Amino acid sequence: MAAPATLRWMQACVVLLLCLSEALPAASETSRNYYDTLNVEPSATDREIKKAFRKLAIRYHPDKNKSADAEKTFREIAEGKIEQMDPIL
Repeated sequence: MAAPATLRWMQACVVLLLCLSEALPAASETSRNYYDTLNVEPSATDREIKKAFRKLAIRYHPDKNKSADAEKTFREIAEGKIEQMDPIL
């Protein structure tokens, strides 16, 4: 039962990555440290990365945060999570 849910989660991440890849400059063009973006240590586990992502995603989601840079910050957080969870992409 967990396999279909995992597959849907991975598909959603890929779609989000594709959307972000068009909206944001390539990672090679900017030197970003995604660990800093997510406020986690480089030795963080997948669980810690997910927890940090959820916390920041709720705080900076454009529907909940009406500040001017909320959407940009939310995109950076989402990109950082995808990059840390599957660095091959």
